[in-house]
Amino acid sequence: MDKTLIKRMAMVLIGTVIMTISISLSIYAGLGTDPCTCLVLGISRKLCRDFGFMLLIVNGIFLVLTFFFARNLIGFGTVINMSVIGLLVDHFNRILSSFLPQEPELWLRLLCMALGVLILSFTAALYMYPQLGASPYDSVTLMVTKYSKKEFRWCRIACDTLSVLIGWLCGSTVGLGTVITAFCLGPFIKYFSEKLKKHFPLSNIS
Repeated sequence: MDKTLIKRMAMVLIGTVIMTISISLSIYAGLGTDPCTCLVLGISRKLCRDFGFMLLIVNGIFLVLTFFFARNLIGFGTVINMSVIGLLVDHFNRILSSFLPQEPELWLRLLCMALGVLILSFTAALYMYPQLGASPYDSVTLMVTKYSKKEFRWCRIACDTLSVLIGWLCGSTVGLGTVITAFCLGPFIKYFSEKLKKHFPLSNIS
């Protein structure tokens, strides 16, 4: 197997695993989840369905759209993202609850929220950079970027804001963390992507 391909697959795996830590930190902080989780949580409450079931349905819809409009975005990273994150988030939730206070003070919640946003932004850039497939949710942003010909950061903000709005209208809790994530993920992912291209160049990656 080509060494570059191995490096790209490793970046996807590492990015996905660490991403679950950021989600767990955000859940622990209790100040609002990322836009995708907010969207799925709201729909699950509206339809009185389990979160895991609705996550599968929403991802399936996004995957179908990606298949018809940008199937080149489907790959190794897509499969890893869909199959691993749910299981690992539950695992890291148990780890965090085992050594962190059950009722954290505000400063700790704010710290966990900030770390969650930064780690989520970096790991999203890390698994998207090798171009081995994006998550179904991220694929939507990439499709909007492609067809609108606007900068990724602004398309991400638009998609995240719409997801938060739909989630909120459906009954999801929107907090400080949700708002910050909605407006910061796009610029942060763009920033980390540029740093990765500069310091970790990969052949066959534009």
